Amino acid sequence: MSLFTLRFDALPSSLPRGSWARRRGLALGLVLLGAAACWRGEPPETEVEVRSVGFDSVSQSPVVLLQDIDRKHALPIWIGPLEAQSIAMQVEGISPPRPMTHDLVKSILEATGVNVRRVVIHDLKGSTYFARIYLQSGGKDFDLDSRPSDAIALAVRVQRPIFVSTGLLRGDRAIDLRREAPAETSAQLGGVTVQNLTAELADYFELPVGQGVIVAGVDDGLSSGLRRGDVILSVDGESVSGVGDFGAKLRAHASGGNAVLSVQRGTVRIEVELPVPAS
Repeated sequence: MSLFTLRFDALPSSLPRGSWARRRGLALGLVLLGAAACWRGEPPETEVEVRSVGFDSVSQSPVVLLQDIDRKHALPIWIGPLEAQSIAMQVEGISPPRPMTHDLVKSILEATGVNVRRVVIHDLKGSTYFARIYLQSGGKDFDLDSRPSDAIALAVRVQRPIFVSTGLLRGDRAIDLRREAPAETSAQLGGVTVQNLTAELADYFELPVGQGVIVAGVDDGLSSGLRRGDVILSVDGESVSGVGDFGAKLRAHASGGNAVLSVQRGTVRIEVELPVPAS
C-alpha cells in the first residue's frame, strides 16, 4: 500500500463525502483532538519540516509530506503541480533561470520591509487545508489567509518555521512514522549525498519519471566536479533508476578508480568522474 493512500477511509462511510454531517463530525473530531492534546500538555501547534515532495499515483497529483521535528508523525497534503515544483526546487537547492512566483513574492516582501514570522496550517474543511502566514511590518504584526502550498513555498524560501495544528498532525489523515517502514529515498555514497528525483523535478529537467538521482550534497575536498543540484543519469553507461540502484552500481565498481557519470546540469549534459574506493 502506498504511503500516501493510508487512513483515508477512517470516517464513517455512511456520511456522504462533503455533506454537512461529515463536515460537522470532522470539525468536532479536530476540536476534541486539540482539547486532548492540551490536556496531555502538548502545544496547540507543532513545528514541521518538508520531508519530501512526491507524486501520488492513485490520485495522479503531487503531494508534499510534512513531518514533525521528532520524525514521529507526518501529514500529506495534496497540492498543485506548479506549487510542488516550486517547493521541490527550493528544497533541492535548484535555482530557476528566472524568478518563479514565490521568488517574486519573497523579493517584494524584502523590498518593502515586510518580514515573514512563521506559517501555520491550522484547519481542515472537507478535503481542503487552510493556512495563515504571519507577517510583521513597521513593528506591527498581522496575518493573511493562504493555501498551504503557497505558505510552505514561501516559508522554505525565507527560512521561517512551518507549524501544523497538533490536532491535524494526530488526526486520521496523518501518518504515524513509527509504524511505517520508510523507503530508501536518500543516501550518502562515495562522498556524495543523493536523493530520488521527484516527478516534478523530472518534469523540470524533461526526464522520464524514475530515471536518475539528484545530488543533494558533496563532501568538501571531493574532486569529482559534482555540484549540488546535478542529476546523475547513469554510471559507466548504465542508467540509474533511483538511490538504491545508484548505490548498487557504485558497489559493483569493485576495481576502484573512477566511475564515469552522465550528469544533467541545468540544460547541459556532461560527464563527471567520481572516485570509487576499491572494495
